[in-house]
Amino acid sequence: MVMARASVAVSTILAIVMLIIAALASTLILYGWSMELSTILPKGSREYAKLVITEHVTGSSILTLYIKNVGGSLAVIDKVYLEGPKDVFYELEIASIQGTGVEGELWGGDVWRVDASSLTLRKARDGKVLYDVFTSRDPSTWNDSYVDHNNDWGHVYYDPDGLKLLSRSAGGWAVRGFISQGKIIDLGDLPIVVEVDLQKTYYNVPDGDAAASPFAACLYLSSSKKRNPYYATPWFAAKLYPRGSPTDRTEAQLVTRDSNRIVTYKTLYTWYSSPNSQPRGIFLLVFNETNRVYYYFWRNTRSGSPYAVGSWSSPGLTQVFSSSPLYVYLTIDNRVTASSRKVHVRYLQVYRGTSIVVNGLKPGWTVQLYDENDQLIKEVLASSNSVEIDLLDYVVEYGMPFKGYIKVVTCDMEEIRSYGGAAIAPGETKPVTLSIKGVPHGVYTLKVVAKDGALTVMPVKI
Repeated sequence: MVMARASVAVSTILAIVMLIIAALASTLILYGWSMELSTILPKGSREYAKLVITEHVTGSSILTLYIKNVGGSLAVIDKVYLEGPKDVFYELEIASIQGTGVEGELWGGDVWRVDASSLTLRKARDGKVLYDVFTSRDPSTWNDSYVDHNNDWGHVYYDPDGLKLLSRSAGGWAVRGFISQGKIIDLGDLPIVVEVDLQKTYYNVPDGDAAASPFAACLYLSSSKKRNPYYATPWFAAKLYPRGSPTDRTEAQLVTRDSNRIVTYKTLYTWYSSPNSQPRGIFLLVFNETNRVYYYFWRNTRSGSPYAVGSWSSPGLTQVFSSSPLYVYLTIDNRVTASSRKVHVRYLQVYRGTSIVVNGLKPGWTVQLYDENDQLIKEVLASSNSVEIDLLDYVVEYGMPFKGYIKVVTCDMEEIRSYGGAAIAPGETKPVTLSIKGVPHGVYTLKVVAKDGALTVMPVKI
């Protein structure tokens, strides 16, 4: 009996010792494995992302999740989806919104507003004030009979390629053309952009030498209404104006005449007398600073870089600013009595600046501008509820209108391109806005999955 008890006691002690040895061996093996693993995995890889949805907001077309990373490494959101009963499954995408104007046109000065809850983008203000190619009469915009001074004969007509103004002087300067029905330019509400294409034609001109012929193609801006805009002081004008001594020529000019009848001008280009000359000038005039105009001028065709670029001011221009709002005149000013002369105006544009504004945004959203061929032209990341897309370089190169559309994406697109998804740093809470268009109302299980496998799940009502 005693021997039996001793045998049992020894067996128990041996079992305990063997268990201790096994535990130590396991510890050593696990330690060795972990040390080996740490040399294989990248530094920091044992720190994982952990996602928590701290808040969610449901709109009629969007679901915004506020996702916090409470883990120790960067979380990149890979997928977000909804699961419903009977194998219903919806994978959600980052919400985006598109908008464009009539006939796919966008204009400098457009103001657009996002309604995020309904995923719509609406124009709040039209940048276009006026765009006319003069192929037909528009009595609601223009009075084409009022401007008629000292003509022996004059005429206004509309062609498929634009406006034609004709005059034969009764002696001295004669003027024929038209004036806007109302004051359509307000230099008290900057910016304003004016672009006009003026040409002196060689119709009825000896040897076709329009550069040497004494008639002018003119755009006037004035607060006064006169049959001869030269007397509607103070005024600002863009002109193709004839000059004499020492050589017959035509100059492209910016001109003002103040209330004291003092004329000040700046010459941008000169066409000298030559057979078959038809001086043509395209003036892009940007009024974005009080009492000053910024100009871009092309000679003969609007292609390539402008011939002349700069800014100009004068006492007369200061008076024009002070007297705004302004009528617009387009005229032929003519001294020829032997036969009529003709001016060609291909188009006139007036619009409210060289940028497009989008309001109603959230910081971190991206505003993109695409052309009609779906090529990305501009991209701006919102840091507040509004962004301004500067289009001056586009306007100078191509002119207005812009054919294309605005796209608002409810994320940082550069981040998406860099990481492949929304990136959330440790400790950061980031809003992720998703489209739920087409998802029926109901209660779903929402799952958010990160690229490293981190997962968060919650019920959500749509």
